[in-house]
Amino acid sequence: MSESITSPKPVDIDAIERELAELWSEPLGGAAAGAEGMEPATRACMSNLLIWCKTQEQARGLPIEIGAIVEKHPSRVLLLVGEPEYENAGLSASVSAVCHPASAGGQICSEHVTLSAPGSSVQRLPSIARPLLIGDLPTTLWWAASEPPPAAGGLFDDLALMADHVIYDSAGWLDPVHGVLSVAAWEMGLETRRVVSDLAWRRGKPWRRLIGETLDPKIAPAALESIEEVEIEHGPHALPQAWFLIGWLAGRLGWQPTAGKVAPGVEVTFGFESARSPLRASVRRLASGEAELSRVVIRWNGKAGKGQATFAWDGQDRLVVLAGSSSASARVLSARRESRASLVARQMGKLFHDSLFRDTLSLSRRMAEALVR
Repeated sequence: MSESITSPKPVDIDAIERELAELWSEPLGGAAAGAEGMEPATRACMSNLLIWCKTQEQARGLPIEIGAIVEKHPSRVLLLVGEPEYENAGLSASVSAVCHPASAGGQICSEHVTLSAPGSSVQRLPSIARPLLIGDLPTTLWWAASEPPPAAGGLFDDLALMADHVIYDSAGWLDPVHGVLSVAAWEMGLETRRVVSDLAWRRGKPWRRLIGETLDPKIAPAALESIEEVEIEHGPHALPQAWFLIGWLAGRLGWQPTAGKVAPGVEVTFGFESARSPLRASVRRLASGEAELSRVVIRWNGKAGKGQATFAWDGQDRLVVLAGSSSASARVLSARRESRASLVARQMGKLFHDSLFRDTLSLSRRMAEALVR
């Protein structure tokens, strides 16, 4: 990727739309992407992208991610940033353009507006952002803060009402139990119009695919219905992703959660009832590593006897399963770890409901409830 970003231009709040129009006029439009030695710029916009960050620290690395997103999905970007440490400062705004080379020459550019609000002034951001949305285009709200969206109360409600699609990432939540409970309660109460996506669910897709392939009845007869135990290891702040994997298995196989507890040395343990017998799922947090799944072990006791499959990353791009104890039985799925920006860009184009995610979130909610009884 070779991008160019114009320097953010500070503007008055009530002059943002006018400054955006001037951004594409001569000579500023030429300066944005047609300066000496550069190709002319073409404005492109497929949607509106609202981004919320609670602090300037959270927003610091976003310009690079925004560049990666709009390269794949050109959008008018409205970055909303809280500044809780500057209670007495005023609202501020800036505009800029993010440009990428086009395949046929020239450059494709997207508009970028940053709105910063000190202290309690953040509550004004939705009303300022609303008229800046391009009305005929879909709107995505990317909740880039490290807290569950409902924790922000009315601010989140106001921003979500402006969006057709809400994207958040449960990785990094400090209190995943109550985070899952709050998000599930909010999502289950939504009208059918709004699409909801958790990036942690999307990260689990290669795991679900390889587990499904490995335990297919044609390959491992009776394994699925005779699962006795599931063990998961994950890096820091990836507990919701582990729950999603367990919830996915439970939903597909008809397991009903019966208990949940925190155990010494094991982050959480869940009990389930299946059509055949009780089973256990345990989740262990590693001291270090990426905020994602690291290892999954599934054990069963079918008609052909006991069996086991172990799933784990082998390098950056290989998800490997070892069935039994023989390395000759290893199977590999090429599955590159995607960046957060890539995941957001992919989800922005999916304006349809994921019923499997919704069902799994519902089960995750029941698992979280078992821990707080």
